[in-house]
Amino acid sequence: MSQSKHAVELCALLVDETYGELTSRIFTILLRRGRLTIPLLSKHTRLNPHKIRHGLAVLVQENLVYHYFDEDTNTTHYEANPEAAYMLVRSGKIVEIARSRYGDLAAEIMGNLFLSGHSTVKELVSWYVARLAEAEAKRKREERLANGLNGQSKAPTLVQAPAHPFPTGQMHGMLTELLESGLIQPLFGDMFLSPTDTYDKIAKETLKEEYGGNIKGTKQKEELKEKIRERLYALRSERAWKSKGKKRALNGNHANGVNGASKRRRLSNGAVNGDHYFEDDGTKLDPNMLVRINYEKCTVVLRNSRLAGLASSRIGSTTAQVYEAGLRLIEKSISRCRLDPRIDDIKDLPDGSTFTTMELTATLSKSVKTGAGIGTVSSDKIDTRKLEKARKSTKRSDEAEAEGEASEDEDVLMEDIPIANGNGNISDLDPDSDSHGDDPFDDENTRTKSSRRAKVTFQDQLPKPEAAENRENRMLQVKNHLLLLAGDDCHFLRKCGSRGLGEWTVDFEGMTQYLQEVEMDTMLLENFGKVGHRLARMMRKLGKLDEKQLPNLALVKQKDARTKLAEMQMAGVVDIQEVPRDSGRTTSRTIFLWYFDVERVSTILLDSIYKNMSRCFQRLDIERRRVQDVLALTERTDLLDEQPEKYMDQEQLNTLHEIEDKEESILGHIGRLDELVAIFRDY
Repeated sequence: MSQSKHAVELCALLVDETYGELTSRIFTILLRRGRLTIPLLSKHTRLNPHKIRHGLAVLVQENLVYHYFDEDTNTTHYEANPEAAYMLVRSGKIVEIARSRYGDLAAEIMGNLFLSGHSTVKELVSWYVARLAEAEAKRKREERLANGLNGQSKAPTLVQAPAHPFPTGQMHGMLTELLESGLIQPLFGDMFLSPTDTYDKIAKETLKEEYGGNIKGTKQKEELKEKIRERLYALRSERAWKSKGKKRALNGNHANGVNGASKRRRLSNGAVNGDHYFEDDGTKLDPNMLVRINYEKCTVVLRNSRLAGLASSRIGSTTAQVYEAGLRLIEKSISRCRLDPRIDDIKDLPDGSTFTTMELTATLSKSVKTGAGIGTVSSDKIDTRKLEKARKSTKRSDEAEAEGEASEDEDVLMEDIPIANGNGNISDLDPDSDSHGDDPFDDENTRTKSSRRAKVTFQDQLPKPEAAENRENRMLQVKNHLLLLAGDDCHFLRKCGSRGLGEWTVDFEGMTQYLQEVEMDTMLLENFGKVGHRLARMMRKLGKLDEKQLPNLALVKQKDARTKLAEMQMAGVVDIQEVPRDSGRTTSRTIFLWYFDVERVSTILLDSIYKNMSRCFQRLDIERRRVQDVLALTERTDLLDEQPEKYMDQEQLNTLHEIEDKEESILGHIGRLDELVAIFRDY
């Protein structure tokens, strides 16, 4: 993360918003000054060492600060972790993803880990059991109040057992699922070291063990780098979660379920038979194992969600559901969005993670109607020019494959079935038809048939109605959706093999570059108009251009072009390079080359986004201070379980609703800005 002024300010505001002023003050000094010891921290913050230690304890617990003990000097150095601080912005998105995939319990676990930083399995189980007991006690109190027994019964209030029969087993099962999905990860002691300290430690050990402390020549230096890379890769592999859970043995009395509980079918949304309780399958984790949120894996999940949304807006919802299911398949083998050049070797996986059409069809939810959102018409009514290039490249790649891998059905589908993309490449239907207002991509089984209407079918002639959709037909429909994704201008997918009716991969780097160009074009159009947008796109595509060529290429007057270029240069978007033709360096004998630096513009845009987000948090704090009296009422412990209508008058209620609307608006704007940060920095 860039350590610019506005980035430091944003991280400090996030820490202050979540953990208070003391931690924010220490964290800001560490961001600005770099790694420091406690005496230096006390000097720069003007706080006594006792308060410094308290603040550092919280920051280390929340994974916001790295610490390294130097054995030579017997001192501990502390260093800020700005990536973890910024991820506090995405806490709501990550919690909602966990809720949509695994249910309310997973969302509560993720929320608890965001607040506590890291916890042991035993602490999470105790927290969950206590929460269930408190909820049950509250329900009993409400029942007594409803029956008119409040204040009349002198019997002591007994805390009832939790509603779920085996909350411990339920919690262990949910934690196992989150660990296997990668949303949370085990925490080891070396994770408290910064990446730089980890690299230096491994390099020092390798140099001492392999070369006796000294190396000579370029060859040994390259060998040392390779051995360090291998050891770092092995260290990261050891940190990855490996299923070590133990299942309790079952006996004859537990034939219908573990611990005597009848088995209940688990639903796809994380609920079991209508509730959010998981079946206790006997999985038991180490109670002393530390777990924390895996931010790198959460970023991968957020990227997949963003790409699925883009596919939905460009092609259609059904194709987007198929695409999202394919991304879920390769998500298991992708641990991070951006590779570490000091550890990862890109040459190991030239095509990245892949999936086949058969694998996707087998895992695709039955609720997805693959017959909707795609169709074909007669070949004379469709523009197939864009597909010819894709077919030729596919044919060349298939010829390179071993003989006999491609099936006969696949060849028929690729060559004989014309595909219409979702952008409207289908020409108008028969003018004599009465299909005005009908969607040509509707499922024909659910559409009212008309004898005079030009049908959109999967053949040139009308097929006979089928009684039920078989597996083979569904597989071909899924492949048609994948072909749509591969043929789109965004190149959502790329075919890399013929195994399993087609093997597919995703070029995430190209997709990220496309998203960056779209957002960059939007910014240029809003700030510099159509002329500036046109000039920037030309320079981005063609490279450095002579000032005399720009007006002719952009079809604008030379005066307008120079004015707009000067305006864009002042904003740092474009720059100029002077190339003299001779040693005189006169203006008439100098070539002025204008160019557009994408990386520089991305950095400027990121810094501007950090500034906007900081201003949003500051504005939110000001708005809350204006109605501090009203918000103080809602934070009272004796009124937490009561509705505001019961203890507020009308004016206070109006003020509360007004501040809630402002909070929703500001936080929504922050979330949209965070999408831009993810596109330009994380994806």
